[in-house]
Amino acid sequence: MELLKTTILPTDEKKLALRMFQELVFERPHVLLVVRGRGPDAETFVQRADRLAFDEKDPRWVVWARKPEQIEEVVSQLQGAQDLLDAIPTARGFSLSLTDEVRDVIAGSDPVPDLMRIDKAFTQAETKS
Repeated sequence: MELLKTTILPTDEKKLALRMFQELVFERPHVLLVVRGRGPDAETFVQRADRLAFDEKDPRWVVWARKPEQIEEVVSQLQGAQDLLDAIPTARGFSLSLTDEVRDVIAGSDPVPDLMRIDKAFTQAETKS
């Protein structure tokens, strides 16, 4: 699996995963798509999202949290519409704007997102509110 614009958070060091995620969210100028969980569906989601992150100069970036419970402390600090924030614990993934606001959530009950759905999540995060 070739990933060019994806950060895979470690699963064996919770403090490191939390610190890495916190830096990506609050310190880097990224439009983030956070993929939650592991397994073949999550891997497919990550691969598709990575392709849509485009080149190095584009602010789109993907984070793969294979153990989403490790980053819960940072996720609980995020801003956004309450219905989106409430949907995160059972979601496949969510997108964050440059201002660290949750803009879209892909539900866990939805099928593995196709390229169009992933692009929509990125676009929602790029749209000024």
